[in-house]
Amino acid sequence: MASKKDRIRPELYLNESPSVISMMSAVVSPGGSIDSAVRYVASKGPRNTAKLFRDLVSDTDCRRTTDIRDSLYDLASAFPNQLSSFRRSLFMVISASETASGDERARILKDATEISLQGLKQTGEEYSSKLQAPCMVVFGLGIMVPMILLSIAPMLGMGDAIGMKMAIPESVLEAIILVLVPAAVASVIVSIRGKNPFADGRADPNGLWKIAPMFLAVPLYIMLQSAGLAETRCIAAAISVPSLVTLALVYPGVRAERDRVRKEDELKDALFDLGNRMVTGENFESASVSAFSVRKGCRSVADALAREFDICRGDIEHAIDMCISPVSPTIAGYVKDIYRASCKDLRDAGRLAIALAHQMQDQDTVRKSIGNKLRSITDMMNGTSMVFAPLILGLSIMMMGPLSVVSGSADIGHSFAVVSVYLVELAVLIAVLGSMLAGRFSTENVIYRLSTAIPSAMAFLSVCSSITL
Repeated sequence: MASKKDRIRPELYLNESPSVISMMSAVVSPGGSIDSAVRYVASKGPRNTAKLFRDLVSDTDCRRTTDIRDSLYDLASAFPNQLSSFRRSLFMVISASETASGDERARILKDATEISLQGLKQTGEEYSSKLQAPCMVVFGLGIMVPMILLSIAPMLGMGDAIGMKMAIPESVLEAIILVLVPAAVASVIVSIRGKNPFADGRADPNGLWKIAPMFLAVPLYIMLQSAGLAETRCIAAAISVPSLVTLALVYPGVRAERDRVRKEDELKDALFDLGNRMVTGENFESASVSAFSVRKGCRSVADALAREFDICRGDIEHAIDMCISPVSPTIAGYVKDIYRASCKDLRDAGRLAIALAHQMQDQDTVRKSIGNKLRSITDMMNGTSMVFAPLILGLSIMMMGPLSVVSGSADIGHSFAVVSVYLVELAVLIAVLGSMLAGRFSTENVIYRLSTAIPSAMAFLSVCSSITL
């Protein structure tokens, strides 16, 4: 167990703990054994905990250990202090599995779920409170350092014009703005990412090809320049137009994911109705179709279920997988648990459905509460890349005009190009940060955030830098 303890990242398992406890409760609540609960999580559970539990199952099946229950005790005991709430919840689930009274078992399982949720909530609040300082560092580095450099460069050039060697070489300025500052911001973002309790440790590379239009910026710039367009306008158009094309490519996938999440939320609500119908004596097939059909977003799922129930020849679990898994594999697993429980006792299965619905509702409440606290930070970061940074840097370029006339050392067009490239780098970093704070690093989500931020940033930069004093 010492080796398991060494490889455990608390933020990953704490994020998964409410789902794990809910899955184990779904097995234990109708009277299932802790062995069945562990095997269920090992096969269907969240990725990181499922791997730990698969090791327990493998050790037991290969006779390296004698009992899954004792192995689970040893594993939970090896958890670090950050996972103390998960440890207590697992111990309570084990106790519930050994309780003969159904009411007492339900009470223990409810307490176990609440403990896991409270542990996640506390960790999330601590994480959100610690984000203020790093995000202010990102804000300061991302805006203030380039602004100061752009502002003092012409002044130093004026000193050089009167015989004082104070000018900063352009190559040094470019290296600081385009390399050192983004590298510092990236290091801060990586440090934030490593402590996120909602990160699942996976990256979704799907949709990477949709960033391809961004590479049209260089040939588009050459075409516009050869057409005689002003350099600043060439740069702004060459960066903005490919970003808008990318946005058009990525938006359907983003919208489809939003629709799926909306359907998933309605399916969760429908479990309350499903449980109440089954408690009154309605059979599982009729209750599930009726509960889903009364919700607008779930009517397609209800129609598909009704058709599959008619042609599945008794394979109800396969029908559930076919119709619900594309929307939410987790809810599909819960509905199958409810069906298996209904084969033993219909009313107990109804009560299980209501209990699972309450557990998912509690999880959503906790996660949304913490998400709302993080939203102010993500909004500030998005505002930095879309509005504040281009606004301030654009005004800095505008103020360089009169000073450039005196010093004769600053090229406005060149400065605009440097700032444009920097804003693209900053938009990439902020997009990655926003996706990481959301809990899962999704390539499509990053591309969507990036393609949304760049046109806005270039518009503000162009307008502000074109103002003349």
